[in-house]
Amino acid sequence: MTTRAKRRRPRLASDLLAVDVGNSKVQAVLVRDGKEVWRWRVDYGAGDAWRRHFAVAAAAARRDGRGTPIVLSSVAPRRAAVITRLLERGLGRRVHRVGWRDPWPFRLDIRHPQTVGADRLANVAGSMALGHTTGIVVDAGTAVTIDVLRHRRFIGGLILPGPALAARALHAHTESLPPLVPQTHAALLGTDTASAMQAGIHHGMLHAVDGITRALRAQLGRRTRVLLTGGGSAVLAAALPHADFEPDLLLHGLRLLWAHEPGRRGSPRRASRPPVPGRPRGGVLGTRSGRNLKA
Repeated sequence: MTTRAKRRRPRLASDLLAVDVGNSKVQAVLVRDGKEVWRWRVDYGAGDAWRRHFAVAAAAARRDGRGTPIVLSSVAPRRAAVITRLLERGLGRRVHRVGWRDPWPFRLDIRHPQTVGADRLANVAGSMALGHTTGIVVDAGTAVTIDVLRHRRFIGGLILPGPALAARALHAHTESLPPLVPQTHAALLGTDTASAMQAGIHHGMLHAVDGITRALRAQLGRRTRVLLTGGGSAVLAAALPHADFEPDLLLHGLRLLWAHEPGRRGSPRRASRPPVPGRPRGGVLGTRSGRNLKA
């Protein structure tokens, strides 16, 4: 009987403050000596209250992360500029904002790489941090991105509107469709306008992602792993039994990037293995190793 070969995982940066600036929230994880010290998340909400909450989080980073390099990935340039200033002012050192010119551990085999979001690149790097050289990454957020790594080459992807974005578009570009908040479950058939919208948004997204990933696996090979990440990935997980849920995929990618060429930016040369799926990742939101601050 043959056994499946164990994937070899690259080493990750041992000391790093990794920051992910999204469209709806900012989250960060502080890693020291290869172990997660704490994490926090700030939801933007309405107004600028999130800035005060983030300043509190930055104070904790100054206390616990003294001298640790700071790497930031962002899909929201204006908020990233504010957060970068807060971090640099509060911690007294430079923040590195990742981009396509960084030394990613894969080849960018696409046209116009300068247009690809840093989050997509970090997610692909995250799949490599887990030992994959070929794989599919689905990130379900404000937008849903599906990106493909093939033999250590990033060969492209797809971008779809997320459920909340689809709901806003239906309301904004029609006269009669009401505003609504998408549900995590919906009947297949709606019995009125609102429930029909819920059904279309929910099942349209599920079947779109399912159909696309099946088509990609048919080209890449049936053993190709699909990795789910992002705030909306729990909804997709029920429709994608062949997928693995990896909530920290982007953060793994930032740690792999920083370890890939450490001498260039003065990063510590110590490195650690990424966590094994299914084992505790150092805490949950609401504890010292998982702080949740909502604006």
